[in-house]
Amino acid sequence: MENNFKEIRLHKEKPHQEFSCRLLHREKNYLVLYYHIHSPVKIKDIEIEKGSSTIAHYWKDRNYVLWKFKDAGQRLLGYLFHVCNKTELGKTFVSYEDLELDIWFDPDGTAVILDQDEVNDCCTRGLIDSRERALIDEQKRYILTNFQTIVQSIWTEDQ
Repeated sequence: MENNFKEIRLHKEKPHQEFSCRLLHREKNYLVLYYHIHSPVKIKDIEIEKGSSTIAHYWKDRNYVLWKFKDAGQRLLGYLFHVCNKTELGKTFVSYEDLELDIWFDPDGTAVILDQDEVNDCCTRGLIDSRERALIDEQKRYILTNFQTIVQSIWTEDQ
């Protein structure tokens, strides 16, 4: 299957990003995409090797995106949540506004909060308003509290 679907990530202070991916599943307010990682990626101190892959879940009515990363041998590397806003599910694309805060979970469930400094900086500079800040804080609490339930509702143990 071709990588003819686009993920468009809109940032507060960085250039927008576009990623080619493959659509795996679609419903009215939900879709699932597959990405093959062609070159090494670094998510803060977390290194994702070339040949790894990720399955990403997007919801129209949730303020996060969820990725599950596996290495080339299909071993679980971890999960990544992006806190986001304004998700749009188009015929050939998904777009969302990245609200800067990310949360990484190791395979054992250990959480690492990423980019809190970027959130604070964007708030100080007026790029994130008080309503968005409240949304970010609410989603952070929700994800940290409900990580296992969210993941188990999407994936069975062998997926």
